[in-house]
Amino acid sequence: MQRLITSYHDMYLELTRKMLKGFSNMLQIGDLEVDTTPKDVVYQEDIVKLYHYKPRVDKICPVPILIVYALVNRYYMLDIQPDRSIIRKLLDLGMDIYLIDWGYPDKSYMYYTMDDYINGYINNCVNFIREQKGIDKINLLGICQGGTFSAIYAALHPEKVKNLIVMVAPFDFDTRDGLLNIWAKYLPIDLLVDVFRVIPGDYLNIGFLMLKPFSLMIDKYVGLLENIDHKETLENFLRMEKWIFDSPDQ
Repeated sequence: MQRLITSYHDMYLELTRKMLKGFSNMLQIGDLEVDTTPKDVVYQEDIVKLYHYKPRVDKICPVPILIVYALVNRYYMLDIQPDRSIIRKLLDLGMDIYLIDWGYPDKSYMYYTMDDYINGYINNCVNFIREQKGIDKINLLGICQGGTFSAIYAALHPEKVKNLIVMVAPFDFDTRDGLLNIWAKYLPIDLLVDVFRVIPGDYLNIGFLMLKPFSLMIDKYVGLLENIDHKETLENFLRMEKWIFDSPDQ
């Protein structure tokens, strides 16, 4: 019995130490920086910006890459922190990188269609890069929703795309393998647009969280408590939380 009491006492002391250290870490952490790789705005249309990243090596690939990210999340997941940055890794390989920032649509965007994004914004950005570089074709890297848009664009304008690369992009919208596909079939999209004008990002986030409610709303926070005394782990967690809940309206 004495051993059991001693064990619980030690666990309590260790938990108290972790929590106090965690609270101290939180007080020391300010506004965490993301998207730190240097870049310039080289083209802008409405709220859409085209970035060009500064090279990190001397020898640069002659064919640039245009990254088309999703509209439902922010592009800085690709540059979440210096040591976990796809952008920096590609730059270190000599890639010449452009990226579209879709911005935060307001209610005036309720009338915009896929055609406005694909044959409008994406095409205008592609044409700007082609003219700036003096080339006929560019490489297109589409991610998630941006991958779907990029594939459509490449099919419509093959004369402007040298290589198409897609990551985690949805294509088969008839499948019933995932909950999101099943739920989406029964959403009254037209009614939602009539009511909201643009669909709130928080509304979409609730749907994503409900796909795995235990792991996304409980388990990850329990896991955080186990490592809350490690400042680097806490900072990594908070950067991810910032990105997850930074969801533009659609």
